[in-house]
Amino acid sequence: VLEIRNESRCSPAALSMAQLNGGDHQKWRLDSKSRLVSKLGLEGPEGFCEALCLDVAGARDERGSAVIAYRQNEKDNQQWQLEAVATSSTIPGRCRVVKVISQMAGGRALTIESGDQMCRDAALEVHYLARWSDEAGLVRLQRVVWNGGTPKGIIMERLGKQLGKGTGADNKACVLQDIRNGDMSHTAAGAASSLMPVAHVLRRLHRDGYAFNDLHDGNILCCLDNNSYKVIDLGSVTLTGHWVSQLGTDYDGRWSTNRDWRAFGVAFLGLVCGGRQLNLWDLVGTNACTKMHTGAQCPWSAPVPAGDPCVLPADVSSLLVDSGMAWTHTERLNIVSALVAMFAPCINDDDICKKLGVLAGGADH
Repeated sequence: VLEIRNESRCSPAALSMAQLNGGDHQKWRLDSKSRLVSKLGLEGPEGFCEALCLDVAGARDERGSAVIAYRQNEKDNQQWQLEAVATSSTIPGRCRVVKVISQMAGGRALTIESGDQMCRDAALEVHYLARWSDEAGLVRLQRVVWNGGTPKGIIMERLGKQLGKGTGADNKACVLQDIRNGDMSHTAAGAASSLMPVAHVLRRLHRDGYAFNDLHDGNILCCLDNNSYKVIDLGSVTLTGHWVSQLGTDYDGRWSTNRDWRAFGVAFLGLVCGGRQLNLWDLVGTNACTKMHTGAQCPWSAPVPAGDPCVLPADVSSLLVDSGMAWTHTERLNIVSALVAMFAPCINDDDICKKLGVLAGGADH
């Protein structure tokens, strides 16, 4: 079935095909204006929920145009016609299979981009999981179900709760919610130590010339057997220079690694600041302003500039002041030192890991 990938409540959100599981991100309805509206709403201020609709990206009425989930509008690139292909044998008059046809002038049908592409994506994820399997902070690949040389299923180790809500609802069960509820806590040293394996994964990817591209606290899960975290979902991993061809030379490898570490910094802040969460998209990048060369919206734009490399973003500084955590003077200095390195315009992976190691109480990480 067609679903919104990772249950994202952002606009735009990527789509994918998956096995039916009954989630709201797999449920769609045709409204009175011929829009296919997801039951999974777009998160807004003060709990307001805005509709996410099936949308031809960039309103490009041409073969091969991408289809995404996007906030509702009145344009014809969100208007669709359902044409019955087969009907139910048990429920008279009910469609069993439908063709989804755009009401743009071209009248093109919605299709899966390419079964071959899906196979390549799955094979790449297996490759990455195997390539970096010696990293303790990466989820373990346990089994691959193959069919004619193509991975049809990937089975990974079982992990615990997400660190944060990720792209889910505010009330999603997660470690940060437990911290806010007083059910658990992290010292500054404990937070640094538990996230160190994830930091090592980022450093390894960057050393090998890759960027994670989709790190957030929903992709960081706690381990079941110890007090540490692992990262999952390598589906967005690319070479660090990937975005240059789509966005221009300003979006180079330094930009990609910068975004990865800012996302890590937001997760780290949640653990050390009593479970409070900053807006990931403000600090890491959002889709509000950047355009691809084709004119379509880019799924990631530049992070808010940090300005002076020795000064933290205002939201980060405010959270450190407002959190009211009882850190010692040395702890506070070490926390700020690590965060400055994570949010610096010029990233040094080794320096970040070293500063996390100092905070964790070790000398060499």
